[in-house]
Amino acid sequence: MIRKIAMVGAAAIAALVLMGTAALGTASAQAALPYKAYGTGLTVGATVEAFKGTTSVGKATVATGGNWSIDIAPGGTANVANGDAIRFTINGANATQTVTFQGGQFPAPPGLALTVAAGGAAPATPAPAKTGNAGLGATGTSMALVVVLGVFAATMVVGARAATRGR
Repeated sequence: MIRKIAMVGAAAIAALVLMGTAALGTASAQAALPYKAYGTGLTVGATVEAFKGTTSVGKATVATGGNWSIDIAPGGTANVANGDAIRFTINGANATQTVTFQGGQFPAPPGLALTVAAGGAAPATPAPAKTGNAGLGATGTSMALVVVLGVFAATMVVGARAATRGR
C-alpha cells in the first residue's frame, strides 16, 4: 500500500518537474506598441513628418481644425527603440520640438505644439536615455529552479524507496 502511494507521489513529482521545465522554456512575446505623436494648431493641409536621424518614421497631413497624428512604430527601417530622439518637420522645415520615443506612450493633451525652428535648422538632438535591458534577458534563475526541482524529485523517490524497503 505504502509502496503504491510512494510510486504515485514520485510520478506526480516527475510530472511536475517535466511540466515546470516546459513552462519555463516557453516565452510569450507581446507586440511592441507605437508612440503616438499628435498635436493641433497647424495650417490645414500642411505636412508633418517624424524622423529618427535622417530616416522618416511617419508622416501626416494636417486635417480640419489643425489636428495631426502620427503612429511611430518601434523597429522598422530606422530601428526605432525606447530612448531614441524623434524630430519633426512641418512642410519640410525643421520643428523646434523633439520627443523621446517610448513605445505605447504619447504626449500629454493637447499634444505637441510644433513650431518651425528659426531658419529651419535642425534642433539639437538629446542623448538617448539609458534604459539598460529593462529587466529583459536571461538571468539563469529558471535553470536553477529546474535543477532544484529535479534534485527534490530524486530525493523524494530515494526516500520513498528507502521507506518501503525497511518494512
